[in-house]
Amino acid sequence: MPRLGEDAPVGADEGADVRAAYRACRRIVREAHSAEYTLLQLMPPQTRSACWALYAAFHTADGLIDTTEGTPAQRSEHLAAWTAALRTEADHGRSRDPVRRALVDTVWRWGIDLDDLAESLSALAADADGTAPATWHEWRARVKSQNTGWVGQFLRLLERCGVRVPVDLGQLAAVSGLLDGLYLTDTLADLADDVNRGTLTLPTEVLDRFPGAGSDLAARHFSPSVQALVTHLLQRARQSLAEGHDELRHHLHPGADILLQSIVALFRARLDVAEKSGPAILQRPCEPDRLTRWRIMAPARLKAFLLWRLVPLHTPPAARPQAGVPQQRTPGSHQPRSATVTVPAVPVPAHPSGACPPAIDPDRLPHHVAVIMDGNGRWATSRGVPRTAGHTAGVRALRDMAMGALEIGLAHLSLYTFSTENWNRSADEVFHIFRVLGDELEDGWILRHDIRLRWIGDGQRVPCDLAARIRDQEAATRHRTGLTLNLCLDYGGRAELARAGSAIARAARTGDLTHGDMTERDFARYLPYPEMPDVDLLWRTGGEQRLSNLLPWHASYAELHFTSELWPQVDRRDLWQVVSDHTHRHRRYGAAPSPDAPPAARTETAIT
Repeated sequence: MPRLGEDAPVGADEGADVRAAYRACRRIVREAHSAEYTLLQLMPPQTRSACWALYAAFHTADGLIDTTEGTPAQRSEHLAAWTAALRTEADHGRSRDPVRRALVDTVWRWGIDLDDLAESLSALAADADGTAPATWHEWRARVKSQNTGWVGQFLRLLERCGVRVPVDLGQLAAVSGLLDGLYLTDTLADLADDVNRGTLTLPTEVLDRFPGAGSDLAARHFSPSVQALVTHLLQRARQSLAEGHDELRHHLHPGADILLQSIVALFRARLDVAEKSGPAILQRPCEPDRLTRWRIMAPARLKAFLLWRLVPLHTPPAARPQAGVPQQRTPGSHQPRSATVTVPAVPVPAHPSGACPPAIDPDRLPHHVAVIMDGNGRWATSRGVPRTAGHTAGVRALRDMAMGALEIGLAHLSLYTFSTENWNRSADEVFHIFRVLGDELEDGWILRHDIRLRWIGDGQRVPCDLAARIRDQEAATRHRTGLTLNLCLDYGGRAELARAGSAIARAARTGDLTHGDMTERDFARYLPYPEMPDVDLLWRTGGEQRLSNLLPWHASYAELHFTSELWPQVDRRDLWQVVSDHTHRHRRYGAAPSPDAPPAARTETAIT
């Protein structure tokens, strides 16, 4: 255990290159982010080298985007190349870049979720053009996408060394609010630098509330409008910090609480400096002096030092690949399940009829079932009620289908919820679909069962409140191992392939891909979820027999099943029947049938 005021040394069992890489990360953090470096000293000693690696990686990635060199597209490509190199090096266990070398070691030693980091890096790349968000909703979504992955990894470090951090499902809003306060404080403290670079990312709606503030900021003129804007932002930042702090601190381990209290105190001190700066806020960064920082951090350092001596901690055994040997790894497969969200032991409610699921041979069970939920409008019309009533009934049927999938142990269920072509419907109908879907999710039934929610689709036009609700539940359930429920919302298969093609073209321009070495596996890496398995069974209700642009890459070898019942008429018993029928099909994937194979008979399995 290091003495008070010392850093924890990197393990002596590590190679010289790893030790040098961690030391390089430490220098980067200490020199470029002195306040954050001090806060990281409150983490358990066993985790600090990993903290340096994570924060140095964030600093490096952010620097690739924030630089004024090159065009926005070039900056995004540089970050994409850096991220692609990290993925490749994580498989090989080695890198010549010191930051990535330390991060690769951290990924394998601590079970860091590289997919989480890749998502955060992608979110940073999306900001390369410096475009300001239009609304606070968009601003918050940007903050969450850029920062949640990194915060999650620091929580992972605490958990892996034995410190429980019970951030449960009900606290996601508090975590998001705290991040808002921290990020807004950063924006105010660094306002001078942002204005100088021309990268101010405050929402357009808040600038519009203070006429002239945007142009005055650009001119570095501390006008009454700018002063009023700054006062408003200071108040909003303090409120977000207070709300997040007050809700979270009652649930935390004492060590995590010390860290939270110190973070909030230090960022409040930064706000105090910004508030007192007046016009100087546009001339220089607003950081508390050393004495103020010492008054905040010295007691915290002493508390943390004493606590970590009393609390039993451990470092997990390293689980790394042999250096230089590529590993066949599904993204995220080597990471342990996160303990940040506990799966409630809530039994699946039985079907109202009392029907029980059939006994299906696990070896014959399809791994991935996709459903085109067709017929909501026709169901309503046939009953003389508005089409919106059909969508209400259809969204409710979605829950029963997921319950049925859980009961038979299905691994992946993809539901075609809203296609890109559905935007051609009336605004009232589209609004109703999103409203009833949001109401269904707000009930929280996904959170009560072992379901991992994933959103597949574009989402740029989806209402912010619905998007935020889905993203919250997606993040909360990301490490669950039961049913993966894919909501294909604002989804278009051709658009998905086009985006993958664009990403491949960028990779080719940056040299990450060379002519002639593209394989199907390489292509799949550029899809939103490269690890998603192929669709085994695609089922469409409503009597139509077309695929409607659903998962064209993954469904290329799917068995097709069409039924005449309209979607609101079906329930989990129909899913069981369709899956049971599928188990009697013999898939050959282009090969000739074996003379010993039994005929592909269709057996009617009674579902009672």
